[in-house]
Amino acid sequence: MNTKTKVLLAISLTSFLISATGILWGLFLPVGAIVFGLFIIFNILGKESDLFDEEQRLRTALAEKNASTPKSSQKSRNESLLSSAPLRS
Repeated sequence: MNTKTKVLLAISLTSFLISATGILWGLFLPVGAIVFGLFIIFNILGKESDLFDEEQRLRTALAEKNASTPKSSQKSRNESLLSSAPLRS
């Protein structure tokens, strides 16, 4: 768990404990439930976003690698097509 999820869990538990005492029950119980829901979402999607970031880094590195090394056969084929095209006046 990272810092955000720990903070959300602490706020959620604190809100539930305060609501259990009966002090401002109508305020702290919904706040605790909402923050707990955010904690669950952050916890589940945190792993998925890490995997997505890693995949995007790999794709970017692969694209940069392919873009930096032009293929000589493709370049010579394009040049031959341009030289054999008829000129229009």
